[in-house]
Amino acid sequence: MHSLSMAQDILQAALKEAEKHEAKHIKTISVKVAGEDFVESDSLQFCLEATSEGTIAEGARIEVELADANEPQRIALELD
Repeated sequence: MHSLSMAQDILQAALKEAEKHEAKHIKTISVKVAGEDFVESDSLQFCLEATSEGTIAEGARIEVELADANEPQRIALELD
C-alpha cells in the first residue's frame, strides 16, 4: 500500500509540473527515491503505471532508481 501512496504523490507532482509547462503528454517519469522508503522498485513502477491511466502521463516510460537514504530524492520529466 505504501507504493500506491507514493505513486499517487509522484504522479500529482508530475502532473502539476507538466501543467506549468502546458505539456500535452508526459513521455517519461524518472524518480530517484531512497531504497528504504518502499519495498521494491517494481511495485512503485506498477503503481505509477496504474495511477497514470486516463491522465497525460498514461503510457509514459517509468524509470525508478533506488538511492541511499542520504541522497536527495528527485522527479524528472520528459514532456511533449
